[in-house]
Amino acid sequence: MDINPIRGMKDLYGLEFRKFQYVVDKSVYVASKYGYQCIETPIVENTGVFQRSLGDESDVVSKEMYSFEDKGGEQITLRPEGTAGVMRAITSNKMFVNENNPLKLMYYGQMFRYDRPQKGRYRQFHQIGLEHIGEKSPYTDVLTIELAVDIFKAIGLNNVKVLVNSLGGSQSRKVYVKALVDYFNKYENELSETSKHRLVTNPLRILDSKELNDIEICQNAPKSRNYLNKEDAEYFEKVLMLLEQCNINYEIDLNLVRGLDYYTHTTFEFRMSLGEYKDALGGGGRYDGLLKMFGGADVSGVGFALGVERLMMLLSNDVVLDSPEKVAVIPVSESEFDVAFRLVRTLLKDGIPTELITGGNSLKKRVELATKRNCGLLLIIGENEINNGTIVVTNTKVSDSEKRNTVVNMKEIIYFLKKNI
Repeated sequence: MDINPIRGMKDLYGLEFRKFQYVVDKSVYVASKYGYQCIETPIVENTGVFQRSLGDESDVVSKEMYSFEDKGGEQITLRPEGTAGVMRAITSNKMFVNENNPLKLMYYGQMFRYDRPQKGRYRQFHQIGLEHIGEKSPYTDVLTIELAVDIFKAIGLNNVKVLVNSLGGSQSRKVYVKALVDYFNKYENELSETSKHRLVTNPLRILDSKELNDIEICQNAPKSRNYLNKEDAEYFEKVLMLLEQCNINYEIDLNLVRGLDYYTHTTFEFRMSLGEYKDALGGGGRYDGLLKMFGGADVSGVGFALGVERLMMLLSNDVVLDSPEKVAVIPVSESEFDVAFRLVRTLLKDGIPTELITGGNSLKKRVELATKRNCGLLLIIGENEINNGTIVVTNTKVSDSEKRNTVVNMKEIIYFLKKNI
């Protein structure tokens, strides 16, 4: 039996799990300040939930989804992204939403895409996503982008830039798509087979091609900004003006269409402005009519998703090592185990992070074990301490041996610890 993880899937433990939890906790904290509430949708949905919203010609639907037939004969899919499930949940649960009552929802969890595994990209991965549904405004677009920037700053990534573009509304998009078709028809024989197919089904997807020859052809393709009608152009100009007002580091990328079909108007991606890491950390944009597609209200929305594993890669180990300092209770011998056990329970109930160290066959070994477990204060209990009603507290971070140890009255130990941790 092969006991290794499935290719492209990995275990999270130790330092890696602490990084994961750090990213999630910081993100939830920042989003809550902006008024977002968490939602959790099932990890499996009917396949149609994703086909309906992502588009048959997106890479996700055409190549990457984990879809299969369950025992009841239903076609189901492991979720490849979070937005579609949130839209389905709003409709299924009859959540009320309109321009006067927008919904601000946040999610995080596992996603699945069958893709070539590489650094920072796995087949089972985690995303943090936010959706602001019900309001259509450049102010909302920019606040959403700024929220993401604040998340990056909260986890210690200060050199993130925003790539931004506009696809316009439905009318502008139609005009732009026609211009793309006219342009790409001239190069039809040079396009990849996938792009030739997309030229018929969804020309915008050609701009998202990863084939080198397609990328070269796309360099001179028509730019969406030149085909925006007056209303859409003014909307985009307002977005850019607000980004500058917020001092957000942005760059216009006129080929940015994102990989999913539901985006309209503002689209954006987040990348490091310095360093060797070039892949997108996440991205998103505005979507009109997506909720209506699921039988809900005809309202607009804007949102983004961030790749947790990609953020974890960029974190310094030091960021997550500053966990709350733990106390270790160390009995000198087995005779003191019961007293040590009762003390540990007392400290835990008082909210003090505490570990009971009973391993090892000597006091020296137990002290070594406590140090390895990142315990800063060691509470040593021996026969003399029990008889005297005291505890020897050793501060492992003090180098002077004469100042490391403090004798504390057993009845005052909680007060002492809260004062010194």
